[in-house]
Amino acid sequence: MDDNKLSEPDRGVVWERVKGCAQKHHGHPIERGIMKLIAIDAQTSPQYVSDWKAGRSPIPMAKLAKLADLYKVGVGYLAGFTDSPDQAAPQDSSEINVVMAALVERAIEKSSRPVDAKKATKLCSIAISMLSKGENQAYILGTLINEAEDITD
Repeated sequence: MDDNKLSEPDRGVVWERVKGCAQKHHGHPIERGIMKLIAIDAQTSPQYVSDWKAGRSPIPMAKLAKLADLYKVGVGYLAGFTDSPDQAAPQDSSEINVVMAALVERAIEKSSRPVDAKKATKLCSIAISMLSKGENQAYILGTLINEAEDITD
């Protein structure tokens, strides 16, 4: 189980990617003031963004999905799982990403087992696949919870 912990991206890498994308998006190459812009983009407080920068708390997937859509990069890139910033999903990906992030967060909250980064990435992939096929959100949530708990049919 500890092997999965090793695959979790460094919070510093995630922060640097978010910061870099925000600087590019806003045409704001300096460090000063970028946290405030990210807070506005993520619709959260500057203190919460400060916690992300310091590595005290991870950036929630729903926030990463929102920022990825705004900055026009892939969620996997911002989250530190891929090296390519390209968005791989179709045009309506912003809506799918937001719904996916919300479903995955709810599944993780409802799971009685801890969910590491590797498992969370798998849950995101499952959710996107099911959403793209037009599956019912309640069904998707149930599937994600079962997957988070390692329950198979």
